[in-house]
Amino acid sequence: MKYTYAALFLALILLVGMLVNLFASFNDDSDKLPARENPKYHFVIITQNNNDPFWSKYKKGASEAGAKRNVFVEFVDIKYKDPEIVVDAVERAILSDVDGIAIQPFDVKSSTEILKRAGDAGIKTITYENDVFFIPELPTVGSNSYEVGFASGEMAAAASGGKANIAVIVNNPGVTDSKQYNNIRLQGLLEAISKYPDMEVSQIYTLDTKMFEVDKLTTAIITENPEIDLIVCSDSENTPGVAQVVIDLGKVGDINIIGYGAMPQTMGYISDGVMYGTIAADSYSIGYNTVMQLADLCEGKQISEFYNTDIYTFTADNLHEYREIFEDNDD
Repeated sequence: MKYTYAALFLALILLVGMLVNLFASFNDDSDKLPARENPKYHFVIITQNNNDPFWSKYKKGASEAGAKRNVFVEFVDIKYKDPEIVVDAVERAILSDVDGIAIQPFDVKSSTEILKRAGDAGIKTITYENDVFFIPELPTVGSNSYEVGFASGEMAAAASGGKANIAVIVNNPGVTDSKQYNNIRLQGLLEAISKYPDMEVSQIYTLDTKMFEVDKLTTAIITENPEIDLIVCSDSENTPGVAQVVIDLGKVGDINIIGYGAMPQTMGYISDGVMYGTIAADSYSIGYNTVMQLADLCEGKQISEFYNTDIYTFTADNLHEYREIFEDNDD
């Protein structure tokens, strides 16, 4: 029996040693994180959890701005573009009494209401890369909608040789009477193609991002409107879906696609000749300036209502630039 107790005692010593080493390894990893002793502010930023390189660059920019301004930046990832999930995340941030909240709105009504609640609680709020609508008296950081539309129009003209019947796919803002962003983007597109008499926007389609209906909608566009020979997308997640339907229907070469965003699938479709090109946001700058603008708000400084960041345009001719921007510098 005494040997049994000795064996158990030895096993206990080994277990304690393993736990000590394990905790030490955790401490070593934590030491590698940016030191933020007594952060001045605590910000919560609602982000998405997918393979779009937008988010890795966005978080890198926001984190570096947080380190510069001594701000603890907490990212809350959501998996789907669901306004209810965003509302829940913001409610939790309000209960945590944070100093600042930033979101990318996915609809009009719930986003306005929850951000107003945050503001009433004394929390500074801001939106970023807002592809839905303009919220009065709430600052936003991101790409200029008109510039995105204009760049899409220029790319459409280059893809079609100045002759095209265009279908535009926009996201549903949540209500029928508030589509300012999409109108501004469409205004830029129409301005760009206005000098080409053989180019026109034939149809505008609204996509409900919560219904995962991009395949169904794209199929309907192509089969019910044979005159459509160019599709302009306004969403990074839906762009690859549009391209895949064009492939499935055997319309590669017959229908040009101008995408949005820099998803890996999108860049692959451009490389393979399925798509002509895409417009992408400078997500590092958006993340960086989201935190900088929030910090200025917390310090009582006046900031601009719109902080516009740059955009990138990618075609098969400059895919190397995409790799330099979104792949090689992620360390």
